[in-house]
Amino acid sequence: MLPVDSVLSLAGKSKLSLLGLGFHVSSKQFDVSSDVTEPSGLATTCDVDGVVISIETASGAHNAYGFYSFQRDQDSFPVPLDAGWQGFMVTDEDEATASVLLSCKTWTPEKGSGILVAGESPYGSGATQAIRLELARTVTGAARRAAEKTGCAAEPGDSGKLTAPVAEATTVLASDATGTCKGMTSVKKVRETAAGTSPAEECLLVGGLQLAAAYGPFSDPSQAVVNGPYGGHDTPSGTDEYTAWTSATCQGALGVGYYRASPLEGSDRRFTTDPLTREERADLEHFAALSAARHGCSTPAGGTS
Repeated sequence: MLPVDSVLSLAGKSKLSLLGLGFHVSSKQFDVSSDVTEPSGLATTCDVDGVVISIETASGAHNAYGFYSFQRDQDSFPVPLDAGWQGFMVTDEDEATASVLLSCKTWTPEKGSGILVAGESPYGSGATQAIRLELARTVTGAARRAAEKTGCAAEPGDSGKLTAPVAEATTVLASDATGTCKGMTSVKKVRETAAGTSPAEECLLVGGLQLAAAYGPFSDPSQAVVNGPYGGHDTPSGTDEYTAWTSATCQGALGVGYYRASPLEGSDRRFTTDPLTREERADLEHFAALSAARHGCSTPAGGTS
């Protein structure tokens, strides 16, 4: 199910290398959540000379955050893929990781909802513009092939129009923000990425809060399905010690849209004793509303105070 040309380019190999010695290829099949009956042979992890690709269903996914550590990281942000793909890339120093999500129109959540592909560049290869573009082509190509092989009726993006995602977020005045932080008013500066239809998005309110949006398998990190369907919570909106959240209902593999505000890493702020200000609460609600609208979801629930 892997796009051969993109994978070989990412690994720094030619097709002739397939005939030689010292070319490492391995694969391992696994099962997704026991609540999901996935197509036979879909859930697979492949390693092609250091290029690691994971393919699985969207609901019941085990590896949504398996390659990532950007959560609560003020330097690494999920940057959206373009050309109509619901995906993102995270660049951390000299490595890049990427994910893409495809909704399968006739797949119920019990059948997997859609296809999730994640991949990472070879260790030590750098994260140049060329590497980032090949990684984007690899994960989107693998998703398209997996959909074709499993009979997933999807609407993939245009691989021919893909461009390399930028390597990092941008810090701008809040009044000048045009991406994921557009319309924020509680701080003077923000750190943002372009606003797309990525299943994971972030906006950093510099000196204030970290805002994040997560959809489908990314709104169910680790044991969230067990702990609660709304990013690990039982209710569609609310506030606890370290999180204020709201949510929306979305179509297909996007499932639940989960939007949260949390203190910055290293902060000792607790919302139980230092709750969101009126301006901060308005920023979270605005962030959630814009993200939900871009993803075709319902209006987010109220009641984050």
